[in-house]
Amino acid sequence: MRETVETWLKKSVKKLKDAEIASAQLDAELILAYVLGVERTFLHANPQKKLSKTLVFHANNFLNKRIKRVPLAYIFRKKDFFGRTFFVNENVLVPRPETETLIEITQKMLQPNDVALDIGTGSGIIPVTLKAEYGEKVEVFASDISLQALAVANLNAKKLLNQKIPLFESNLLEKIPSDILSKITIVTANLPYVNRDWVDFEKNNELHHEPQIALYARKNGLELIFELLFQAQDLPKLRKIVLEADPCQFEEIEKYANNCGFLKSKSENYTIVLDKK
Repeated sequence: MRETVETWLKKSVKKLKDAEIASAQLDAELILAYVLGVERTFLHANPQKKLSKTLVFHANNFLNKRIKRVPLAYIFRKKDFFGRTFFVNENVLVPRPETETLIEITQKMLQPNDVALDIGTGSGIIPVTLKAEYGEKVEVFASDISLQALAVANLNAKKLLNQKIPLFESNLLEKIPSDILSKITIVTANLPYVNRDWVDFEKNNELHHEPQIALYARKNGLELIFELLFQAQDLPKLRKIVLEADPCQFEEIEKYANNCGFLKSKSENYTIVLDKK
């Protein structure tokens, strides 16, 4: 007997719940809708629609990945961010809603002829979004220590902007040309800031499928943020650094930043803004 939308969803939701995935109903619907190439509303309107064996095979393949806690963004190879659909894979972090706050705050601070540099760009969501929103009003550069991540950022720039963004393989500011650094006015960064002590590595979760180099940092998660602040203090035209971090880290960041010539001017959700003194 052929599976229907209703029977496949019922079985799949149970499997996801048994795997202790809180969003079991939503995830099952998203998987089936993706395989069918329809909106979720179609599933609700057509519960008795019969599914082909090939379609069920692909849906089950995706379901088994989700049961193993592979993020849906990696399964579908895409993630929406700030109104745009970005390509993502296992070489970059899954874009998070918290980072949209960083974009919103940076937008309000941008001035004509600003030159922005995004450090640890990953999939390129920050520089691509800033360029898409502001166009020629802002010059944008980006860097990452991972060549694989830069390939993803380059793909997203070409896809969403129809142009390239200058990208540099660099550990923070170390390998970025001096002529670029000399004109940077705003630095944005969503660097690794997760303390390994915050995560139960015995329990399977989505974080284990994301690139560890992009998640975790030593010194209570602050090692790379502190190093960036130390390096950035010598940038001659720098006005602001806009960082993403956990709010519990803001106090330590503010103290260290003060020693490097920066003052906190704003913090909201997971974003903290530091002004050059």
